[in-house]
Amino acid sequence: MTSPSSPLPPQHPSASSEETLPPGRVVRWVLLAGMILFSVALYFRFALHTPPMENVPAGTATTSTP
Repeated sequence: MTSPSSPLPPQHPSASSEETLPPGRVVRWVLLAGMILFSVALYFRFALHTPPMENVPAGTATTSTP
């Protein structure tokens, strides 16, 4: 056995290289943020002016009992 054992831990990449995100992950987060902003924009554009789904006055609603 001629290989000496090293008391030092294995070398890790420098801290500056660990802080950078891979381009694929950046693109994924940008697309996710874009989808959320697009959904919020559509909500404020259309949903605030939409009438309720059941446009029945409160006094005339009937309930059916089985």
